[in-house]
Amino acid sequence: MPKKNIILIDGNSLLYRAFFGLPTTLTTSSGVITNAVYGFTSMSIRLIKDKKPDSIAVAFDKGIKTFRHDTFADY
Repeated sequence: MPKKNIILIDGNSLLYRAFFGLPTTLTTSSGVITNAVYGFTSMSIRLIKDKKPDSIAVAFDKGIKTFRHDTFADY
């Protein structure tokens, strides 16, 4: 049986990277900043094209205290 290529993405981490890695000048015509959405989508599409996974899962932190709050108080 061939191996399956499964990708698991930390959604919060990827969004954080996209938001702070791209300029906030990426906006809609009404001024809504879209750099995080654009970056998340771009990186996801690139990952799919490069790795050609059989499955992908994206996990996001729930709105409660996580290990990130313990690591960085301003999270």
